[in-house]
Amino acid sequence: MSETRIESTTRTATSTPATSEPAVADEASPRPEWTAPMVRPRERRPRSGWRSSAYTISGGHWNPGLSAKEAHERDREARIATQLRGRHVTAFFCLKGGISKTSTTAATSIALADLRPDPVFAIDANPDAGDLAERVVGAKLAGISRLARDVEKVTSLDELSRYTATSGRLTVLPGEPNPTLGNSLSSRDFENIMRVVQRYYSFVQIDCGTGVTHPLMAGILRFANTVVIPAAWSITGAKRAAESIEWLEDNGFEHLARTCIVVLTAKDIVSKSVDKEAVTQHLWKAGDLIVVPSDPHVADGALLEWDQLKPATREAYLDIAAAITGRFGRHHR
Repeated sequence: MSETRIESTTRTATSTPATSEPAVADEASPRPEWTAPMVRPRERRPRSGWRSSAYTISGGHWNPGLSAKEAHERDREARIATQLRGRHVTAFFCLKGGISKTSTTAATSIALADLRPDPVFAIDANPDAGDLAERVVGAKLAGISRLARDVEKVTSLDELSRYTATSGRLTVLPGEPNPTLGNSLSSRDFENIMRVVQRYYSFVQIDCGTGVTHPLMAGILRFANTVVIPAAWSITGAKRAAESIEWLEDNGFEHLARTCIVVLTAKDIVSKSVDKEAVTQHLWKAGDLIVVPSDPHVADGALLEWDQLKPATREAYLDIAAAITGRFGRHHR
């Protein structure tokens, strides 16, 4: 019988004993680098319009992609949901009252709470019978003065909740309906309240009063990272907003003045005699200038329900929310 001979394909000249050191690649020969993604990027699924219908009817086989409008909305939602590292405090502040400051605080806080992964906490720090709770939960409540009195006893989130109210994912610390009690609050009271609140909440929105000389304001602005200044399409509304920016500049809060967000709200039909371009130019120092259109649901002063707002009004409040989160991580000081 002939013997079958199997020849080894191993070249002994290049084989390496098991006990030898690993071979070192020639430095001159480049290593392959994998730069291509392992998974192909997927087109985002449309949520509205004919594009969404086409995706659904085709069982996902045809994805026409997002319209420019929906792409903008989705990108804005992503900006609003930006991860917060550390803490952020937004103060809604203006030298003039009656220009939708509380409405802006309420609607913007609702927008943030609905889209953010972390909880949002809103404080009514208006010493003159603030009504933030009425706009958010539809009830006239008291909270801030009681919490200031009992602050040393609050050692848990459950105990803090005895002084707050909630609407959806938004938690509110109501103001003080009694102006006498509200005026008795001090800067130290506010600092003690914030010390407790920030144990459990990193993102805080504050509805301020109009009195910049009130002791509360010094405490509020020491905590603030961003200031939102409500204004109106009127000569006095524009002037008070500009003066609010100047007051911040002149009183050691240049970092807040430089990055402030001015919100122009049309409470009713704007007089034809008002030069809108002149108003916006007067507010040139604003970091951002956002216009909220006239909306009867905002103007009525009752419980603010997101679904009852006009689409253009919701868009404006979402723009304010995105402008606030766009300031996360900025080193103002």
